Amino acid sequence: MKIAFLYEHPTWSEKLIDCFHNNDINLQLINIDELTFDTDSFDIDFDLLINRVNVMPYERRDSAIVFHTLHFLNWLELSGVRIINGARTHYIGSSKAVQNGIFSMLNLDTPRAIAIYKNKDALKAAEKIGFPVIIKPNIGGSGSNIARFNSSVELKLAIDQKLINLGVDGSGLVQKYIYSDGYVYRVEILGDELFYSIKQKIVENKFNYCATEGCNIDTRNTEQEEEFDFCVFESSHQIQLHDVPQEILQQVIKIIKKTRADFGGIEYIINRETGKPCYFDFNPYSNFVSHGETFLGFSP
Repeated sequence: MKIAFLYEHPTWSEKLIDCFHNNDINLQLINIDELTFDTDSFDIDFDLLINRVNVMPYERRDSAIVFHTLHFLNWLELSGVRIINGARTHYIGSSKAVQNGIFSMLNLDTPRAIAIYKNKDALKAAEKIGFPVIIKPNIGGSGSNIARFNSSVELKLAIDQKLINLGVDGSGLVQKYIYSDGYVYRVEILGDELFYSIKQKIVENKFNYCATEGCNIDTRNTEQEEEFDFCVFESSHQIQLHDVPQEILQQVIKIIKKTRADFGGIEYIINRETGKPCYFDFNPYSNFVSHGETFLGFSP
């Protein structure tokens, strides 16, 4: 079997690629940033593709990569190629609206949300949901362009001043703000088993709980690859190990199966009012800090 490895940033998958090579497994490396493909040629020289392209857009990344990746993955699957974290999984990872729908379909708690594509519709949606709300891009990550609004006055002012940014495709969610126990929890699943589970302290008015130091690094500037200034956590924001309760673990596994992901992470908070987990994010791009061996005892 011939295996291809789809990636983007040159250093984010180094350890995984080295692991394959150290086990005498040859990979055909494909950098999505440099990819073009002949749509009427189906002479594909690999049988399996491992998809390691991040779904999130970020500053200085060409936003077209999000959509180019989706086109390529769908084209490969139609051509009969098996993909680890394939087109459906990747698409769900890039759509907060679809994620919320999946949580609801599984009868899990998730913040009430209304999908919009016009900024002017945000006020009506927020009034229907009830303040406070957050507004976030449908395709997003690392807390980019997420804003909280406590009243209609605040929100109307932001709309009038054109301060709302719905991201690369101009669509987003108006979502009920949930008061939590003070932590964001992340459970990573590999196959149908627990990979690891962590938690991070919530910092007021911050929405970036990316678990890896380099999550916002410019993919086109390798000189920055060791400068993790974009995701530096203060001491109150440090990642901690967390023993996920068995009931929550089973719920997370159900979500992963629904997305058809081969691996991925689910984020949730504990609703202060109900004491129950409230699910809000699925990420098919499993990531972690570079010193995972020290932190977890193994390299994720």
